[in-house]
Amino acid sequence: MAGNNNGFEQNGVSTQDMSWKLGPRDFVLKNLKYLPWIILSTLIAFGLAYIKVRYTRRIYHVQASMLIKNERAQMGGKDDRFDELFMTQGSTNLNNEIQILTSRPVLQRAAQDLDFQTRYYGTGKVVKSVLAYPEAPVKLEILQVFDSAVGFGFTANVIDDTKFLLNKSTKPIAFGEPFVISGNHCVLTRNTSIPINSFSSPVIVVRWDPVWIAAESLIGGLKIVQAPDQATILILSYETENKILGKNLLNMLMKVYDSLIVEDKNKVALNTLGFINNRLSDLETQLNNLESGIKSFRANNEVYDIEGQSKMYLDNIGQSTKDIQELETRINVTDYLMKYVNDNKNIYELVPVNLGIEEPALTQLIAEYNRLVLERKANLKTTTPSNPLIVNMEAAIEKIRHNIGQALLNVRNAYVIARNNISQRKGGVESDLRSLPGKSMQLVNINRREKILEDLYSFLLQKKLETSISSASTISNSKVVEPALINENPISPNKNKIYTLYLLFGVIIPIGVIVLLELLRDKVDNRVDVEKRTNAPILGEIGHSDDENVLVVTKNSRRFVAEQFRILRSNLKYMTSKKENPSLLVTSSFSSEGKSFISTNIASVMALAGKKTVIMEFDIRKPKVLEGLGLKRKMGITNYIIGRATLNDIIMPVPGLENLYVIACGPIPPNPAELLLDSKLDELMQEVRRNFEVIVMDSAPVGLVSDSVTLGKYADVTMYVVRMGYTYRKILRLVEDLYQEKKLPSVSIVLNDVKLEGGYYSGYYGGYGYYGGYGYGIESGYFEKPAKKKAVPPHKQVMRWWNKWFG
Repeated sequence: MAGNNNGFEQNGVSTQDMSWKLGPRDFVLKNLKYLPWIILSTLIAFGLAYIKVRYTRRIYHVQASMLIKNERAQMGGKDDRFDELFMTQGSTNLNNEIQILTSRPVLQRAAQDLDFQTRYYGTGKVVKSVLAYPEAPVKLEILQVFDSAVGFGFTANVIDDTKFLLNKSTKPIAFGEPFVISGNHCVLTRNTSIPINSFSSPVIVVRWDPVWIAAESLIGGLKIVQAPDQATILILSYETENKILGKNLLNMLMKVYDSLIVEDKNKVALNTLGFINNRLSDLETQLNNLESGIKSFRANNEVYDIEGQSKMYLDNIGQSTKDIQELETRINVTDYLMKYVNDNKNIYELVPVNLGIEEPALTQLIAEYNRLVLERKANLKTTTPSNPLIVNMEAAIEKIRHNIGQALLNVRNAYVIARNNISQRKGGVESDLRSLPGKSMQLVNINRREKILEDLYSFLLQKKLETSISSASTISNSKVVEPALINENPISPNKNKIYTLYLLFGVIIPIGVIVLLELLRDKVDNRVDVEKRTNAPILGEIGHSDDENVLVVTKNSRRFVAEQFRILRSNLKYMTSKKENPSLLVTSSFSSEGKSFISTNIASVMALAGKKTVIMEFDIRKPKVLEGLGLKRKMGITNYIIGRATLNDIIMPVPGLENLYVIACGPIPPNPAELLLDSKLDELMQEVRRNFEVIVMDSAPVGLVSDSVTLGKYADVTMYVVRMGYTYRKILRLVEDLYQEKKLPSVSIVLNDVKLEGGYYSGYYGGYGYYGGYGYGIESGYFEKPAKKKAVPPHKQVMRWWNKWFG
């Protein structure tokens, strides 16, 4: 095997790299034996994927889009107060529209328009029932519903185009013949345009549900989202196994939404017109009443023209004041004249005239009085006061003076009466003027209310006209951007994904099991296991042998295992090059690891090299060397130690192999450990060294007894046998301890029972380890073919299989 001195120096010190690990390529080559299982798992996974794809319902994706218009942007003339009054929305809220589209009323109307309350299903043999839509081979007509809030269903087994079986009944019913199911009177007719043989089974499931239940069944696959970039476009999608249903549903939803918006607008318009008409009627009544009240108020309060009346009142008051002042002056003048006239000193004096008293009779009297006074004065110049003429004139003057006084009194009284009348009238005008602001305010309030009612009346008339025009031209605020389109490739099942996933699991599961087994395996399985756990050098590797004979290395043997022993012999040269008559100690951890097999064949290969070699059977408790060589047991080491035999007595030649001898263990003593401590053993080993060139000591397992440690002082090299798939990994700690503590001389490891697995040699992973992979395998013709395997009983085969996987 390792004939290139891998892992050794000339002095026998290990130089192997402990960081070397089992790489991915090595892992794959090592586990190529599991390739059939991986292929089988992959085929099973492929079959399961095919079954899933074949019998999984196809789910299709249907998509549509619609634009929601912004009414405020389109109708800039909208009045905010009017919008608030009638709760109309100025801007579009897409979340509200989404809720409307997915609301029960919309879905219920869509279900009714699609006639989805009655559904027909074709029954399948493997998959579940499939919805027959838009047409089915039968059609249900309900004559009378027992309870409209409760659904019902039945199966119709179509016999032919004329009759069918209801549920499990064996009595045929003719198509078109009334029947009763769950209290509901129904008629089932045959749609001959749909052949019944187009379905997997003639059994058709018919189901009728109330509209709200039908609507509920439509919600599941419906999805509505807003388009990106803040657009007022809604994306409607529906996932369903019946793509025609999905297409019709989306188109119907947009149609129902459109009609609902129009209906809502018309309803708002009608309600608005009704409100406006009622308010206009009320306003007309109020305005009429208010106008009548204004007329009555003006008439009752003599309020017609506030400004004109105010000016007139002020003019009247001014005129009255002026007249009163004039009358006061005249009264004063009259009083002065009365005092003047009544004063006796002024009896023959002239009375003033033209003092503003315009009274003809008084003026005439004063003029007559003044004439008489002037005549008297003139006559007195020529006559005496006693003249009868003068006396008569004086009597006339006195009488006229008395009449003037009386006339002045009358005039004065007339002036006083006139003054009082004017003052009274002036008081009335002043009263009217003072009451005018209050009446004016009342009139202003009345006029203001009238103006408000008139404005409201005009506003409502305008809105009535606008609403009437809007109602006559009502359109929806939505627009179908893209009608429902069907993706002909189903979104489920995803063939590529399913096949990839199943095939991936088909490969991962067995590989995972292999990795798990590798992780759980606690026995040495390859060279890396050894190198990771001990620094002891690996001397060589011995493959698995199915030969019945223990001795596989013979003179003309070209078997693979024989060549491995020859390589092992070459590696030993580097460790024993400075040793004369080297002594090899062969030990292991436990029994059945191949010590005797290794001891026998390494001795044989040394003997074939011309070295006089002896095998010493030191496994006194359980000797196997003689049995493997087919020799009869006789005196041996125990006989020599107790002094009952000589060296010549215990040496046995191996038939057919020159230079190969055996020293048996002899009778098994009761105290093997103490026996090996006897000084006679030193004498025996000295004699053996003098007579043989190579000594091979087959000792007991060092992991069980101390015999090997005792024999270590006689050995030059310790060959520690590690059997693949048998030796526990934790035992390698013992090997490391022996190597580090030098409890045994020059400890090196021999890997035994290394198997060729999947064209890959599981022991050595580099250099020359890839037997079979490069044309140098057992079957390459380079080596001699091994002997045929001996038949193994079934129970042992089971035990081998169990130990291989779980041992």
